[in-house]
Parts: sequence; C-alpha cells; structure tokens
Amino acid sequence: MPASVYDDLDLLYREIWGTSLHHGYWKTGKESPPEARENLIQKILTHWQPTGHLADIGCGYGTLARRLIHHHNCTVTACTSSKVQASHIPPTPSLTILTGDWLDQEITPHSLDGAISLESASHFKNFDHLLKKTHSFLKPGASWIISDWFAEGGDTPLLRHLAKTGGLPPWRTLDTFLTAARHHGFTVSMTTDLSHGVAPTWSALLKKALTLPLRSPKTIPQLALRFFKRPALLWAFPLLRFAYHRGQLSYHLIKLTHREALSSRPPP
Repeated sequence: MPASVYDDLDLLYREIWGTSLHHGYWKTGKESPPEARENLIQKILTHWQPTGHLADIGCGYGTLARRLIHHHNCTVTACTSSKVQASHIPPTPSLTILTGDWLDQEITPHSLDGAISLESASHFKNFDHLLKKTHSFLKPGASWIISDWFAEGGDTPLLRHLAKTGGLPPWRTLDTFLTAARHHGFTVSMTTDLSHGVAPTWSALLKKALTLPLRSPKTIPQLALRFFKRPALLWAFPLLRFAYHRGQLSYHLIKLTHREALSSRPPP
C-alpha cells in the first residue's frame, strides 16, 4: 500500500483497529479483536524463537517491534513506508526506525539474525525484489517469518476491485511466492493455512467502523472526510470477508530459512 494511503488514513486505522494493524486469529470465534490479534502473535511464536538483531518489515506503529525488544531482549530495525506512522512510534532503546521503501534501505549484508513481515509482503509489486533484498541482509541459517494473504481464485473482478480500493498490487498465489523464495536462496521450512481463523477480522472491522460514531463522536468530521474521499473503503470490509468465504483469498503463515550463498548451490 502506498505511503500516502497510510498517511491519509492514519486516524481511521488508529480509531477503528488501534496500533496493531495485522489480522486477528479467532480460535473459538468468541475472542475480542485484541485477543484475536494476540492469538496470531502467539501462533507465530510457536514457530519462531526471536533472538539477536531482527528486522520488522512493514512495522506500522511499531507495536510488534517493541514487543520483541521487551519480551525477547532483541534489537530491532523496523521499517515503515509511512512518515505519519513513524511519528507515532515512541523512542525505544534497541529500536531503529527506518522510513521509506524497504527496497531502498541500506543494512549491513548478512547482519540480521531474523526478520518478520506481517501482511507486508503482499504490498510489494515484485516478490523477486523483496526476496533478493531481504536475503542479502540475513545471516545464513536465519529465519524469516511471513504472515500474509494470497489469491487462490485467480484474477477475479472482486480481487481486482479490492486491490484497487486498498492501493495494493494484484494479489498473487502462495505458490508464486514460495517458488520465488526458493529461487532466491530460501528453504521453505513451514507453511500453515490460517484462512478460517483470520477471516472474522473483516467482520470485526466493519462492526468497529459502524459503531465508531457512538464510541468516538469527536472524530466523525475528520473520518467522514476520509470516507468521502474513499467511499469504497468501508464496503471493502464485508467484501474481504466474502473473498475469504469464497476461497478467493487465503492467509498463510510461512517460515523461510536463509540458505548459504546462492553461488554455493549445486547446478541444476
């Protein structure tokens, strides 16, 4: 998503969903949105032991980055394309904030002990560029955790509409991403389909949006202006839920492991 979209919708995000912008994971269906978001983090941590110097690619408001520092004693380099989001991240020891495109950042080659991308890989127009860049920053053997949504129903009118509404590139398949990952020096260590558990995120978002006038009436003039500029945004919530229901969108937790330098691989 372009930085301008995040900057323009900053108030909307914070009022409706808070400062953790990722999906939730509903195990029982009865969780509150904060509980569901915590479920997703706990699900990730069952497959990943964060340690050392990490990158948070697409860090949003830095909520996860600060958690990794405080709970796991990590050093985190966090990147957001949005200057407005970066301005809301409080200074924190062991946290370095980068603003702008991840592909333009300069980090010491092979210096990262791990990386995490929560729903940011799908924002990159070219998976190859993302994978090549991140591979160059990670140490051999380092893990990269990705949780993201992918298109499983082909290039449908619904998905094209939703991508345009959110300023996203066209959704691509999981296989497209995994094939590119292997080509760029990663081993696919794990994939888990979380589609059923995360789909209720969009019902919860719609409910929060519709009840916002009761919860925070002072924000209505500003938020109404945002919806006036982007009238399709509110209706994207139920449409995304419908896309999951129809199987056109799927959501996967992926663990990639950095192999040795590509030149060390045996020829095919």
